[in-house]
Amino acid sequence: MSNIRLATPADADRIAAIYNQCVGQQTLDTTLRSGDYFREILQQLDDRERLLVIELDDEVAGYGTLRKYSWKEGYRFAGETSVFLDEKYRGRGLGNLLKKKLVEVAKSLNYKHLVARIMARNKVSIHYNMKLGYEMVGIQKSIGYTEGEWVDVAILQLVF
Repeated sequence: MSNIRLATPADADRIAAIYNQCVGQQTLDTTLRSGDYFREILQQLDDRERLLVIELDDEVAGYGTLRKYSWKEGYRFAGETSVFLDEKYRGRGLGNLLKKKLVEVAKSLNYKHLVARIMARNKVSIHYNMKLGYEMVGIQKSIGYTEGEWVDVAILQLVF
């Protein structure tokens, strides 16, 4: 059975290991990150941002973030969500559960609009986001560059 909870500094090394599986593949970040990097992120989150982990079999199987969309005041009701799962836990519906929880949390924090930026080639992630009510807004052509190729990014939104 899975459990979703707030991440703690003790989770940071595991979160980094999961994130590093995705570098250049599901994220346009091209730098491997350490546990210290994620401990710092946890310290920097404000009262309307969250980093959640999902546990399965007593192990952190993935994590999700809810962050402000922009520092600009006019965007204060807009957030951005991201979900990352360990390779060995993908395909079990955990990403779906985690994203649902992030949406619940966003509603409770008075967000009105959520954005998800997903590499356009990641059809699985796009599909489960759309099943949760996100709609495709568009594709940013060749906006990213990783692993020696230009990458398109899908922009999805969920408006409450």
